[in-house]
Amino acid sequence: MSNIKKFFLFFIFFFILNNLNGQEIPKTKSYYVVDSYCCGGEDSDPHAVFGVESPNGYILLGKSLDDTYTENGFAVKISKNLPDEKLFLHPDEEETFDWSLVDGENGMREGFNSAVVFNEHIFIAGYKETKKNVIDRYLIKVGLSDGKVVWSKTFPSKSNKKSSAFESVILTNENGILLTGVTNSSYDELEGFKSYGNPTSGNAFSMYLSSENLISNDPPLNPNWEKQYKNSLTGKSIKNINGSNDFLIASSSHEPTVAKVLKIDKDGNLIWDKKYPNHGEITDIVSFQDSFYLSGHNGSHRTGIDGSITKISSDGKKIWNKSYGNTKEVNHDFFEESLVENNLIFDECWSITSILNEGIVMACGTGIEECESVPENTQAKCEEDPRTTWRSYLVKIDSSGDIIWEKTGSFTFPGEEDTDDLPSTASEWIFITQEGYVASIIDLAFGIGLEILE
Repeated sequence: MSNIKKFFLFFIFFFILNNLNGQEIPKTKSYYVVDSYCCGGEDSDPHAVFGVESPNGYILLGKSLDDTYTENGFAVKISKNLPDEKLFLHPDEEETFDWSLVDGENGMREGFNSAVVFNEHIFIAGYKETKKNVIDRYLIKVGLSDGKVVWSKTFPSKSNKKSSAFESVILTNENGILLTGVTNSSYDELEGFKSYGNPTSGNAFSMYLSSENLISNDPPLNPNWEKQYKNSLTGKSIKNINGSNDFLIASSSHEPTVAKVLKIDKDGNLIWDKKYPNHGEITDIVSFQDSFYLSGHNGSHRTGIDGSITKISSDGKKIWNKSYGNTKEVNHDFFEESLVENNLIFDECWSITSILNEGIVMACGTGIEECESVPENTQAKCEEDPRTTWRSYLVKIDSSGDIIWEKTGSFTFPGEEDTDDLPSTASEWIFITQEGYVASIIDLAFGIGLEILE
């Protein structure tokens, strides 16, 4: 065989092998879970909705409950120095978390929704009830090393007695922060955020704080600027457009809500906004190569809910929309059999990210929501279906929307991998670590979790 033929065959073999490796389902590298001890005690019921990487750890944040069953904000830092194992982190165990922070006053609503890391601190954005029936946007600066609060600041709505909240924050190229969310909302209609529900009144905004404001040991008196978008209900997520100083805001119209995307420049000026009526509920957005991808879900209690991704062009034109979910085949952990139809399955997707030169990954929860609503002759099978226990669900696609891999998962303690008694889980946020691993922020029935996949 000539050297040219050998080289040609080697090249084909290498290409095929490389392509196959790119489609391998990732394996769990480490899985760390924390129960309610972290976040206010046994009945605090913490739910993580966001996570971010720091130089020596990961910070998970979200909402927990106080003694009056009103929400607090919480944050937990998990070290990068832990073993690559499945670990339950607790002060009474061999390994524990670095620190935890719970912020809030009894009977007053507060929550953490998003965060950025800068200059050895984490800046956490959310909301805080400041007086009866008024909620303000809330920003808190916390030391990465010890979890101590340096300062906190509320930003009220410009409309008197109206409520507001930060839903998303991003670090800009100038090391300032750009925030979005909802403002001018009614107190009773400022509901949920992330997987807890959506505001039903108010309007979206963007707000900027400079690097100087962040570095200071004192909170800023006012933002550098704020822009409002009266025709949009809320800003759910804000992301930078690769290689530019422009930004995307995942939003929606006012009710009846329709998925919407706003493109703004670095000063908050609106470049364009477009609606996507076939997408369903929009939850996040990401820039990948020359296009943008919206995450979310679509459907109803009657027909079931499927994960939804819509690809749009750089000028906002829809390219395609595809549905994902209904996991029941091989390669899906804990779904060895299914007993009822897929119209009972909810695939609720909350976060989306990109892997350089590879594709898009979306994070979801999947499971059966209500067996009580099905016909009596189906209820018994429904209740026996293993999908009544929710699982985390990750799906990776290419730029055409074709599935590269998909994976469901749950948490089992070491030595109990064959147990049928599993906690409900859902992946609420996803990001790619500095080492290129997939990091999935998990909402568990008994607490919160971080799964690292390789």
